[in-house]
Amino acid sequence: MHRQARRLTDLINELLDLARIESRAGKDFRIVRQRIDPVIRDAIATVHVDGDRSRMHLNLPDSLPELDIDPAKMQQAIINVLSNAYKYSPQGGPIDITARQRSQGGTGQLAIVISDRGMGMTHDQVARVFERFYRADPSGHIPGTGLGMSLVKEIMESHGGSVELDSEIGAGTSVSLWLPVRDGASAAPALLH
Repeated sequence: MHRQARRLTDLINELLDLARIESRAGKDFRIVRQRIDPVIRDAIATVHVDGDRSRMHLNLPDSLPELDIDPAKMQQAIINVLSNAYKYSPQGGPIDITARQRSQGGTGQLAIVISDRGMGMTHDQVARVFERFYRADPSGHIPGTGLGMSLVKEIMESHGGSVELDSEIGAGTSVSLWLPVRDGASAAPALLH
């Protein structure tokens, strides 16, 4: 009963978060210019399963650009993706967190890339992953509300960014959280691709 009550509370909170973001169009975001790596480290610390710390492999360069972000909302997005990486990797395996940078349409972008070697998804599942209440695991054995990736997409779009997802059945999933690098934010040369 306690577990079901907690799942219901999680569902209500995620629905409220989505409704707030949509209705206010990100106006309640508290945007500050800062580095993303402390946000990533805090998200990892939140998601770590006791006794399972070796699964997370953080590989970030020493120099990342500062970004205009709401740290709490970005942490929430990263936690949702990390949580999925854990849940959909029932046999274990490493979860890699890296950064990439690119230029698109004349604008620099930085991605936080979270990759697992879990169950993976079909092309049809990937096409639906951002739909509300959609679950890639219809069996119900993996807990969740089906709202996590919808919330990630809303958070990223409110930051002027995007989400890209690559997956292959039996090989795992890679989620890239792309954020714009604004003028005046220096990029790490080692990240440029």
